[in-house]
Amino acid sequence: MKTKCVMTMLALSVVGIPVLQAQQATNSSPTQSATPAQPPPLVLKKEPVPSPDKYPLAEAVRVLESGDAQGNGAAKHAPTVPALTVGTAPPPVSPEVPRSFEAKRDVALNATGLEAVLLSREWTESRNAPATGKDGRVVYAYGGGLPLVVCAPLHVCILELEPGEKIVGEPHIGDSIRWEISPSVSGSGPDATPLIIIKPRIAGLDTTMVVPTDRRAYYVRLESKPNEYVARVAFSYPEDSKQRWQEYLAKQREAEQREKAQAERVAELPNTALESMYWNYEIKGGDVSTRPVHVMDDGAKTYIQMPVETIHRELPVLVVKGPNGSEMVNYRVKDNMYIVDRLFDRAALLLGSGKHQTKVELIRKAEVSSGKSPGQVPQARATTSVAEAGAQP
Repeated sequence: MKTKCVMTMLALSVVGIPVLQAQQATNSSPTQSATPAQPPPLVLKKEPVPSPDKYPLAEAVRVLESGDAQGNGAAKHAPTVPALTVGTAPPPVSPEVPRSFEAKRDVALNATGLEAVLLSREWTESRNAPATGKDGRVVYAYGGGLPLVVCAPLHVCILELEPGEKIVGEPHIGDSIRWEISPSVSGSGPDATPLIIIKPRIAGLDTTMVVPTDRRAYYVRLESKPNEYVARVAFSYPEDSKQRWQEYLAKQREAEQREKAQAERVAELPNTALESMYWNYEIKGGDVSTRPVHVMDDGAKTYIQMPVETIHRELPVLVVKGPNGSEMVNYRVKDNMYIVDRLFDRAALLLGSGKHQTKVELIRKAEVSSGKSPGQVPQARATTSVAEAGAQP
């Protein structure tokens, strides 16, 4: 009974729409006046009453009775998505990316990777005890563990490198947004100290930084606290100290070897009596500081004894005069004694250059080609050996 009443009301409402429109048009038409120009009266065309079967009234009644009209209201206004036809194929998938691909958030490490991680963690977590340095510096031993630099917002931290070291690249930091890193330098010249200025923007940060230089690479951990901070951080270099000790010991061994070689060269001096030495050499030019005290030879080598004070001065150069002019000759010096590995007729000791050059000529009175003729032994040296003569002027 209820269904029939609803259907009757809907039919009457549909039929009454054109009648109402016609009545409104009739009432709204102006009344006929005395004016001659008057539009013709509106003629309404009556349409037959539509059949209720033309409208889905049964469906509307079902919806009203089920109470789904309110819930389906939003669905009526939702955009409809056209369904794919049977012949439409989905877009092709790139062969480089499989359909089952999912981005991984973690990977499984093998034995090698786990061991490497453990070794790295052992180094980073090892205690690198800081020490007190000059002018408030906190000093870490380079290579002894991961150094920690604690900074705070609105404060500046300074990371000092080795004097003379050069930064060869821009420092790399894990969090470049919330940390501000800038270079600076202290001093000038080859011993200038490079500096890294560090400033965090907020507290509670933890990251790492790498600073490459021409001598090494610094790997540093950075943390930011609300108030606590370390103003200056520097490094000590145990490996460099060890290397300096090795260089010092090597130089010491070289000095000992030179002294030994010099002692061996002194042993080359003959032990023959001074009477068998040739002493007749003429010395021309120079002054007391550049003139030899004695010149002698044993028939194979020539010995030139200089004043003792020449040990601490610049020694003159020995040049031998041959038939083709001046020529260099092999010789060595032990303290104040020249030892020449040959005989000569004329030679010269030259000190300085140009017009300020000092020249001392040494002339053998008996030519070498005529044979050795022992000269007169100086009285002050009649009872001394040649080795003693080299030590005592």
